[in-house]
Amino acid sequence: MWKVFGQDSLRDHLASTHKKGSLHHAYLFTGPEKTGKKLMAMDLAKALNCESQDAPCDCCDSCRRIDAFLHTDVWLVDLSGQPDGAASRKEISTGEIQEIQHSASLPPFEGRTRVFIIDGAENLSSFAANRLLKTLEEPPPRVVFILLAESSDNVLTTIVSRCQHMVFKNVNHSHLALYISQQFKVDDAKAKLVAQLSGGHPGWAITAVKNQKILTDFIEKRDRLLGLYQANREEKFSYAEDTSARFGSDRQSVIEELKIWQTLTRDILYAQFGLEENIINCDVFEPLRELAGLYSTQDIRNILFTIGRAIDQLGHNVTPRLVMETMMLALECPEAVAVKL
Repeated sequence: MWKVFGQDSLRDHLASTHKKGSLHHAYLFTGPEKTGKKLMAMDLAKALNCESQDAPCDCCDSCRRIDAFLHTDVWLVDLSGQPDGAASRKEISTGEIQEIQHSASLPPFEGRTRVFIIDGAENLSSFAANRLLKTLEEPPPRVVFILLAESSDNVLTTIVSRCQHMVFKNVNHSHLALYISQQFKVDDAKAKLVAQLSGGHPGWAITAVKNQKILTDFIEKRDRLLGLYQANREEKFSYAEDTSARFGSDRQSVIEELKIWQTLTRDILYAQFGLEENIINCDVFEPLRELAGLYSTQDIRNILFTIGRAIDQLGHNVTPRLVMETMMLALECPEAVAVKL
């Protein structure tokens, strides 16, 4: 059973080519976070090694071992470096790719196909990317590579050209709300709210429905960010100090927080133009509308630009304190932001 929701055409294509025995040796799945890229990669790995004729069955020993990350022929490489995601790294190293190359040169140990899933292909170091390219150019038999990234723009062009590129998209909010309501027995109002807050990302929505703390923490972070627009200067810079200090030990959560802020600011812009149907944070529409009246359209665009630039700068090792304080200054004087077109 293929578990991915909302990516029907991609799922059907992979299922069909698998049945025909015509799968490509390398895939690049790109698209927003939590849209099913990793789940689709796991499903494909299970299909390639499933013991049932109706693959993936999710019931055989092979499927269960892959789900538990215990299957010796299925590897997952990402920035965590640890199964519990405790580490906070910046790049996927050459050493990890060398291990993959060695393993790929060997025949499958307990299944039919070795599958290597690289989650965060844009985070490959330049040396690692070039080593991987050599393997993709001359792929060993009975090996499939699946690379995951938010965008192909930051993946080595020659790697992209060696892969079959599949683009994942956000899921329609109403379709996602209906799925959540029916699949998880959630009342319609909550299902609609979660689907809307997810921005059309099924992975986040499903996690939030299963774990109320995820939803509660999100709303707390979102409301704190919303309050920053009218906070005094001391409160703004206190937030900048706290966030930059946290960045050293938990990079990803800070980036995710800035993306929440990015969505929130975009919602203010939509409120200015009366585009209520496009607003993600629909449960705080009134505060958004109030803020829309306090800023000019250009001010909001300048703040949006600053947040996007901050996310990019943090990914390129610019001093976190400097980045966060620059953002606070943009909130204080958005008209002074120099936007590069």
